[in-house]
Amino acid sequence: MKAGSELEAYVKYVYETILNLKGENIIVSKNTTIFGNTGAKHEIDVFYQFTKANITHKVALECKDTESAVPKGKVQEFFAKIEDIPNIIGVMVSKNGYQSGAKTYANGKGILLLTSSDLPTIFDLLSNQINKFFLPDENDIGEPFWTIMELDDDGNITGSYYSPEQDDNGNIIILLMFSKKQANDLMEFKKIPKNKYVVRGLRQYHLKGMLLFLEKQNVKLALIPPYVPRNTPEGAVFLKNAQEIRNEFLL
Repeated sequence: MKAGSELEAYVKYVYETILNLKGENIIVSKNTTIFGNTGAKHEIDVFYQFTKANITHKVALECKDTESAVPKGKVQEFFAKIEDIPNIIGVMVSKNGYQSGAKTYANGKGILLLTSSDLPTIFDLLSNQINKFFLPDENDIGEPFWTIMELDDDGNITGSYYSPEQDDNGNIIILLMFSKKQANDLMEFKKIPKNKYVVRGLRQYHLKGMLLFLEKQNVKLALIPPYVPRNTPEGAVFLKNAQEIRNEFLL
């Protein structure tokens, strides 16, 4: 992160990428002017809105690229701005964190405080609003892949993938199968505990999101051919990186 405008551009990029994983063409705008109930004009660093179940959700993001932690007064200024705009959620992103008073005030006013280092893990931070919308459930089918995903203590998938081992270069290996039966057979063969893992189908937008966040990590994807459903990653599999999967299988 450099200048304030660069932080705003990065925040816009992160949200634009995540919100449009499903191809919904949600517009995320930078330096948007919105008129409040009082008639005052408010400059919003990053703004987006989308409609789900006939309800319009509006989100305003304030970016602070300061050399010191954001004080309470700056959060108060941001709240005064969004309070004048009907039906909007406020999120603040800071390069260098927040003072304790700012955190207390934001918590009381329902403002989500993030730092720039939080942004790569935005799925976790905004799980109630966005994450669950993109994680595969039991009704999703593989387009074309099926994989094995981790469950939390409540039986919900965490977003992490079953990874049995690493290759000789230290790359984590994630398994991709071509059918649900093939994935279930592999779970039985490797005695993967069903209370900790479950088979899920990856639709195209799930696959797109998965590849987006794996491209810069030390991860290899093991394509297990359907004619060896119980084979282990050391056997007749094809190890590929995220870019290769994108080129060959993403529509």
